[in-house]
Amino acid sequence: MQQTQFTESQIVNIKQQFNSIDKDRDGYITEKEFLEALKNANRRPEDYDSQGFFSRADKNRDGKITFNEFLDACHELGLGKAAPATGQPTKKSQQEIDNIFNQFDLDGNGFISAQELGQVLSKQGEQLTKDELKEMIRAADLNGDNQIDREEFARMI
Repeated sequence: MQQTQFTESQIVNIKQQFNSIDKDRDGYITEKEFLEALKNANRRPEDYDSQGFFSRADKNRDGKITFNEFLDACHELGLGKAAPATGQPTKKSQQEIDNIFNQFDLDGNGFISAQELGQVLSKQGEQLTKDELKEMIRAADLNGDNQIDREEFARMI
């Protein structure tokens, strides 16, 4: 495993992503689980090179991706960092940010609470504990009000 330069909160977020893909909770992501995650995220699997992703991420070639391999792949792809390693722009338009934010802001008050985050993630099949939800909010909450506003959300994604 190579040394990654992620902050603790970035590692927490990446671990939560890993866990949301690892549906059978065996500690590995299979290609089938990866494809299912793409479908659940309303992505077309045919738009992604899942075999290429696996061949690059599966360092020991056992057909499964461990969390450490996933973390390394995120590092290599520039995910979770302010600027991508590939130099490709990843900035979302304000409209995209607003659309995504609005999916989480269930009561329309301009903030995402831990409860709203939990409800949305639950609908996507992700069951997190209250502590995990609080940690996700804390990781993005810059002003310490225990919720995520649009500006904090935009910085996060």
